[in-house]
Amino acid sequence: MSKLVLCFLLIALILASPLTDAQAGGYNLAGIGAKGLAMAGAFRGVADDWSAMYWNPAGLAGQSNSVYLDVKVLFPMVWLTPNVPAAIEAYELYRNGVEQTTKANHYPAGSFGLVYGINDQFTAGLAVYAPSALGAEWINLYKGPPYGYNNTVPYPEDAWFSDLKVIDIHPTLAYKVNDKFDIGLGIAIQYGIINLKTPKLSPSDAGEGHAPFPYQHFFVDAALEGSGLGFGYNIGMMFHLMDNLDLGICYRGPVDIAIEGNVKQQLIHPYNLGIQALDPTKAALFNGGISEADPEGKADFSIPMEFGFGIGYTPMPKLTLAFDVLFTQWSSVEDIKIEIDGTDPIGQPAEDSDLILRYEDTYKISIGADYLLNEEHDCHLRLGYYMDPSPIPDGSLRPSITDVADKHNLSIGFKRNIGKNMFLEGYYERVFSDERTIASEDMNLDGEIDNIAGDWKMQVDTFGLTIGYGFGGTK
Repeated sequence: MSKLVLCFLLIALILASPLTDAQAGGYNLAGIGAKGLAMAGAFRGVADDWSAMYWNPAGLAGQSNSVYLDVKVLFPMVWLTPNVPAAIEAYELYRNGVEQTTKANHYPAGSFGLVYGINDQFTAGLAVYAPSALGAEWINLYKGPPYGYNNTVPYPEDAWFSDLKVIDIHPTLAYKVNDKFDIGLGIAIQYGIINLKTPKLSPSDAGEGHAPFPYQHFFVDAALEGSGLGFGYNIGMMFHLMDNLDLGICYRGPVDIAIEGNVKQQLIHPYNLGIQALDPTKAALFNGGISEADPEGKADFSIPMEFGFGIGYTPMPKLTLAFDVLFTQWSSVEDIKIEIDGTDPIGQPAEDSDLILRYEDTYKISIGADYLLNEEHDCHLRLGYYMDPSPIPDGSLRPSITDVADKHNLSIGFKRNIGKNMFLEGYYERVFSDERTIASEDMNLDGEIDNIAGDWKMQVDTFGLTIGYGFGGTK
C-alpha cells in the first residue's frame, strides 16, 4: 500500500504545478475530483469520495480506505476585440476593432487523495490539489512603441502575461457523530507562485515636458515574480435527513498568501539625437538599447471566503440528483498593493504599484445527476450544469485575468470498475461565457485607465481521468 500511495502522491505533485485558468470565478478553479466536476460542482450534499476534502470534509466520514489520482488537460481560450482610447496622442496601443486571442496552449494538471478509516467514528484524509489558478499568454496584443520611436531593441511580444498557481496540501479529519450527522475539518497549507507581466508607460520629461511625438513616454515592461505561503481551513457538516435525502454545508475560510519576490523591469529606450540636444542631461536615455532593474517586491494575495450548501436526493436506487449553491465573498478582495524596494531602470527609487481589483460577491448555482447504468461493473453516467457570474467589474477587467464574463458549464462523466479493487472515472467540461462589452474606466480616479475596453468572451475545455484503488476496510 505505501509504495502505491507514494507513487500516486509524487505524480500529483508533479502535475499540480502547471495549473492554469479553468476557474469557476475570479481566479478560483471549478473544483476537484471526477465525480464532483462531472456533476458541475453539485456535490456538497453528496461528497462521497476523496474530493469531499474540498467540497465538504464531513462527507469523508465513513468512507473506505482508498487512494486516488486525478489527471486532466485544459484547453483555455479568451477572445478580445479592443476598443481602447489612445493613451498617447495620435497613437493606439492596441489594434482596435481587430479580434485577438490568447495563445492556444494546453495545460496538464493533477491532484491526489488518500482516505483512511481510523475506526467506526473517525476518518482521516490527505489531499493535494489546486484551489486557485489562472494563466493567460497574449502575443502582440500590446503594440509597443510606435514607428519613429526608433528603438534598437524590440518591445517584448508577450507584454500581457499571467501565471498563478496555488497548491493546497490538505489534511482532513471527519467524525461520524451518529447516523444522522457527520462533521469534518480540513487544514489548508497553501503555497502560491505568481508571474504577472504588464506593459507600462513612463513620462520621459525630455525637453522639460515638450518632447515631440512619440518621445513623451518611455515604454516599460514590468513583471512581478514571487511566491509565498498561506494557511486556512474548511469545515463541513452533513445532515442525513432521510434515507434518501442529505444536506451538506461547508464553510471555507479566507487565506492571505504573502508573496515575496522581485519586480523585473525593462525600459526600452528610443534613439533620437535631436532629443539629446534638447536636454543633454538626459542624453543617455535616448541612445537606444535597454535598461533593466530587479527591485524586491512583495504583496498580499487574497483568496476569499466561501460558504456553500448542497442537497443530495436519491428518488430511486440507481439515480442521485443534486443541487448546490455557493456564495463567494469576492468583495473582500480589494486593490493589491505591490510594495517595491529598490531602484527603477533609470536609477530612481522604484515606485509602489497598485493592482486595481474591487471584485463583487457572487452566487454560483449547480445541478447534477449520477445514474447507475450497470450494477455488476459499477458503471455510472454523470451530468451537470452550473451558472457562475463573474465577480470582476468592468473597471478592472484586463488581459491578466481570464474570467471575463458570466459563465456557463456543461459537463458529462462516467465511472467503471476495471478490476477487483480498482476503478476508472472520466469527465469532460466545457465552460463558456456570454460576450461582454466594456468601456474604459478609471476605478481609483488617479488619471489612468484601469481596464482594457472592448468585447470579451472565453471558453475552456477540460478532459479528465481519475484512477482509484480501494484497500478495503472502513470507517
